[in-house]
Amino acid sequence: MNMKKVEDLFRANASNPLDLAMMYSGRVGFLIPEYQRQYDWSEQNITRLYCDSLNGLRRLADNTGASAFTFLGTLILVEEETQEPDFSGASVAIVDGQQRLTTLALFACALCEALHMERDRVDFSSVKKRTRDWLTSETDKRLIALYECAVGSLRISPTENVPFPKIIRAGDTRAASPTSSEYVSPIGRFLIGFAKYFLEYEGRNGYEYMPPDLGGGASAEKLARNYQIIRKLVSHLNDDNWYEDTECELFNIEYLERGQYRTLFEHLGNFFEQDSDRNRVISKLPQATALHSFIRTLVYSAYFCRCIVLTRVTTDDESAAFDIFDALNTTGEPLTALETLKPLVIRFENSRRRYRGSESEIAFSSILSYLDEQFLETYKKQSETKDSIVTFALYIKGEKVSKQLAEQRRFLRSNYDRARENGGKSARGFVQALDRIVQFRRYYWERNGIDELGRFHGNTTCETVQLLAAFLSDMKTSLALPILARYWTPYLRNDGDDEFLSAFQAVISFLVLRRAATGGTAAIDSDFRAIMAPKKGRGSSRKFALCAGVDNGAEPLSVEELKNAFRILLKHKLKRLNKDAWVNMVVANPLYLQSKGLVRFMLFVAAHQSRPSPSGRGLWERGGVKPSPDENNFLNYRTWIQPHYLSVEHIAPDTEPSHGWSSTLYRNNVIRHTLGNLLLLPSKENTAIGGDSWEKKKRFYLALTETTEEKQAKRISEAKAAGIGFSKATERLLKNGDRLPLLDALRQVERWDEDIVQKRSENIAQLSWDILWPWLN
Repeated sequence: MNMKKVEDLFRANASNPLDLAMMYSGRVGFLIPEYQRQYDWSEQNITRLYCDSLNGLRRLADNTGASAFTFLGTLILVEEETQEPDFSGASVAIVDGQQRLTTLALFACALCEALHMERDRVDFSSVKKRTRDWLTSETDKRLIALYECAVGSLRISPTENVPFPKIIRAGDTRAASPTSSEYVSPIGRFLIGFAKYFLEYEGRNGYEYMPPDLGGGASAEKLARNYQIIRKLVSHLNDDNWYEDTECELFNIEYLERGQYRTLFEHLGNFFEQDSDRNRVISKLPQATALHSFIRTLVYSAYFCRCIVLTRVTTDDESAAFDIFDALNTTGEPLTALETLKPLVIRFENSRRRYRGSESEIAFSSILSYLDEQFLETYKKQSETKDSIVTFALYIKGEKVSKQLAEQRRFLRSNYDRARENGGKSARGFVQALDRIVQFRRYYWERNGIDELGRFHGNTTCETVQLLAAFLSDMKTSLALPILARYWTPYLRNDGDDEFLSAFQAVISFLVLRRAATGGTAAIDSDFRAIMAPKKGRGSSRKFALCAGVDNGAEPLSVEELKNAFRILLKHKLKRLNKDAWVNMVVANPLYLQSKGLVRFMLFVAAHQSRPSPSGRGLWERGGVKPSPDENNFLNYRTWIQPHYLSVEHIAPDTEPSHGWSSTLYRNNVIRHTLGNLLLLPSKENTAIGGDSWEKKKRFYLALTETTEEKQAKRISEAKAAGIGFSKATERLLKNGDRLPLLDALRQVERWDEDIVQKRSENIAQLSWDILWPWLN
């Protein structure tokens, strides 16, 4: 037997979704073999695919090369010798890639549905008839392309075609007639149902696809749920607010004037033959605002069909297919974007003088040695590298960059090229800025680094900076890091850190005032980006250009200018920026459900340098209190990390007990989660008495706040006699003579009701404002 030639083992091609659909002249049918697991792609994977493609569409504005495409890995296919007996198409088995291929088919269906809807509701009156005819023609073409990515067609007579699902599982039967076909898998049923929807759509404006019964079991539920996830993501395509909390940007219709986007329009030349005519028509689309959602959906649909790329490996030898699969799936974690930048830096430095001993080598050694030593597992190093580059991009350019590896590699390379065009100093400044960001994240974001901040700050400020850094990290607000890094150097201990501390306090003040008033994140990331972003384009009056520039040479804003920028952003979001208006917003928010870290910080701020009010209503007062470094000093790192106050707990239970509490607290689902009904306890300590009455809870709080051992022992005995237990950790705390002064204001409260919760919420908010607002003003 003759040995096969290497070139006959398999064929490899770069293919987009439409190429795949058009295999074998459009007659291809993909088969998921019986041994393959069920479809179970996660929401995270689906969202990543969508965001990567949106970023690819955006990159097309600047690049027509490989980086303008979205790469989705390898698809391994085996040409089947046997197939469904009455199926005249070409059956191809999927050895690797069925999760991605199925997801692409679902996206094609959702985009087809969305494009139908957008066309139905658009008002074409703002454009001329020939433009309208062109856009209608493009839409018809794109709808058919999307449909064919999911559904194939068998011609059985000159006037009749029978649809078939492009993807089925073993057990399904495709055939030349509906009566001979049978679809028992969820994907087979879903796609044949979509074929019926598409073919019946004509004349039924606003007609939504309602998937048929997909069968029982987890696989049917997963597919139905994933389609709803995809449908929702596609619905966000034109939602400006959705982009604020993602790694991608709303596609700007003005980009259509750049020539590379015209390749996505297949019929433009049929209606406008001259370049000047095409240019004129395209230039008018940005002014036709009523068409923007429709056009954006049309352009993204074209990008989806043509610019998402898989490497298609096809063979007729199943054993070879599995060998290829094994080889491709044992190659390990790819190089990080920093590791792929390093050869460019070495090449440039060697062309100027020598890389060895240069400032660039020192910076790179610092970066890589930290990442290698701190993150021993490769995937963790990759994750931290990606996060660092997101921070770095905002630091030097004020730009949002995704965590996609290809996008990050492109960003570093292209911007390093710009830096070195300005000379050696600029190129070295770029690499040194990278090192600066990695080191800043190391010490001001990672908990073990925060513990070491004494190397940069003196005794008078260190604990405050540590507290602010720990709070920022607990809040997962990493987009504030580029702002702070602009005011930081490793030499603060010698040069003074007043300016840095002031900037840090301004950042924290903005974060707390903003989040407490709006409750959720409410696009706060976009505000941090606006501080860094260059003053150009849409909304430039609320962009403040704090970014350092590619050579790390731009002067930062003064701290007073930074504070003013934050005040402008706060006023834009909250409309009224004064104490009373802010307190009213905070009191109305169920902050327990929105951010427990924020609640912890505000409870500490309110009690800081305060004492219990003589009114006995659970309130604090600050007037006339002599500051103390001990009991009433709550704004320090030691207090933040000690176990005494780790857990945010309800006073009146979340779920209404049968007795022991005012019914007014349970009239709505908000008041129990507001500041006034919350306190801090040792971790999970409230669990033992969570549903008990106020009388029992008060005994518990009294035991934790007595000032002498004798009184404390008596309170503990009373509490235990009432059936209240203490965890071993809390018993050790009490034996050590520790007490919880943060609970002192509760000692004299006789009855817990809606009125006291309301007043306590106002009190905590007012005292928080009194400390936080001066940090910003």
